[in-house]
Amino acid sequence: MIEGKITSEDMRLLQEAKDRLSSNSSLKILAIVTSFKGYSSFEAMKKALLGDYRMLPNLTKYAIVTDSYWLRTVVSLLNYLVLKSELKAFCLSDHELAVKWLEL
Repeated sequence: MIEGKITSEDMRLLQEAKDRLSSNSSLKILAIVTSFKGYSSFEAMKKALLGDYRMLPNLTKYAIVTDSYWLRTVVSLLNYLVLKSELKAFCLSDHELAVKWLEL
């Protein structure tokens, strides 16, 4: 779950989790963003983008649950660019729908 600013330490911990999952050939990720106030540093943003890039070969589905219109729009646009994966955005009130979509 993301709340507030993402720090470099947050990204380090997330990357450790992603590395443990990297052997899984079919990753399904649920991201819950209640508020996003950016990154605490350029380093944190760089780690986030590189970690996401390394995860792409195994990513089959990615659901983001947020009330942030711009985040939902970005994910919807990325769905057309990330050809091997399905990306979908949901409102916070549709959390259960996102979970069901990931299970399909």
